[in-house]
Amino acid sequence: MRGLAAPLVLALILQPAPALASQWGSAYGDPPGFCAAQSFLPSTYTSLTTGDPLVGGNPEQDTFWVVHPYPGYTDWYGYWYGDFRGRPGDDSGWVPLMTVWYGGPAGHWNFGDFGWAVHGHAKQYIAYYNWTFGGQCGLGVEGSLYPPPYMADVYGWPVVDVYVDSVSPYPPQPRLTDLGQDSATFTWDPVADRGDGAGADYFAVGRVHYRSWLTVDGGPPLQYAATDQPRRLTAAGLRAGQAACLAVQALDGLENATPVQTTCARALQPPPAPPLPSPGQVQAAPVPGLVGLESWFWLRPPPAAFSVEETWQGTSYRITATPLAATWDFGDGAGLRLPAPDGFGRAYPQASTVGHTYQAHSGGYAVRASVRYALSWSALAGGHWLGPYPMGEHDSPAAELSYPVRQAQPELT
Repeated sequence: MRGLAAPLVLALILQPAPALASQWGSAYGDPPGFCAAQSFLPSTYTSLTTGDPLVGGNPEQDTFWVVHPYPGYTDWYGYWYGDFRGRPGDDSGWVPLMTVWYGGPAGHWNFGDFGWAVHGHAKQYIAYYNWTFGGQCGLGVEGSLYPPPYMADVYGWPVVDVYVDSVSPYPPQPRLTDLGQDSATFTWDPVADRGDGAGADYFAVGRVHYRSWLTVDGGPPLQYAATDQPRRLTAAGLRAGQAACLAVQALDGLENATPVQTTCARALQPPPAPPLPSPGQVQAAPVPGLVGLESWFWLRPPPAAFSVEETWQGTSYRITATPLAATWDFGDGAGLRLPAPDGFGRAYPQASTVGHTYQAHSGGYAVRASVRYALSWSALAGGHWLGPYPMGEHDSPAAELSYPVRQAQPELT
């Protein structure tokens, strides 16, 4: 029964072809005693990229046949370098895989059969020892590993670079970029592929891409798309208080996907206008005033823009008041309105932009001033201040002044 395989294998022993150089491409080198295929069979070397740590699609599975379709009595061995057991730079040594009997079925094995899982990069060698004729790369004795009597000449590829990336990319961080009373806009920054393995055996398949979509108040996905780069998504037409959410996940070239990452925001509502503080106190010169002579008025301190912050319905708001103009009532029926900053007057001894001449004396005219402010609001959302948005104009009165005016009396001396 062994005669069928003998002539072919013996010829290969007597006329061996030169062994191929290592194609490992690193300092590991080939295992001791290994020689490449010396037949007309397919290429000795190939590679496999997978997202399965147990490499369920390993190309050596079910391919253990010698150059003759009946392998005789053959012991099969494997040798691995790299991160194939979760330890970078690991080395299995020659590991017995199985015995394939004369005329028997093809052998079967997988990393999972040994409890092994590839991480990053590992190199696999498959070799055999024929009971009848020893090894083609050495004349060792069956059962002894020195000198190594192994050759690699099988259907398939006796040398396989196995690249495994079973780790998803870094999770993207969706964020809010703009928020209004009827819209919310989101985006995220690009992320890298984390890859698998460690040290020299680290491997990241890369080619990160994204799936993203919007929801409104927990409804169905909107604006769904798969893209190679981050994008901006806007939920428009929101009603007051409606919640819009961005959902995004990152995937690498093997479709290892992150959990879906989400961020949400509610359409903003204008906060209630806060009470405005008094813009100052009315001042005058001269004191007392004189009938028929101009009096000057101003506000102290001069009004300026200011902001107040408040929390309303769980959102932080900043409300800014900017003075626009001042309206004056001089207490004798006369008045004046001037835009800022002239409407606030100038302190004595400067000539004020706000003046009035009284025509009759009084123990105290009630001089009043009111400052008109333009209000705007901003909201803190997604770690950023969004706005400002207008919220109308409001008046704030200054503290009034009782201003005495005297009648000048000429005297002859």
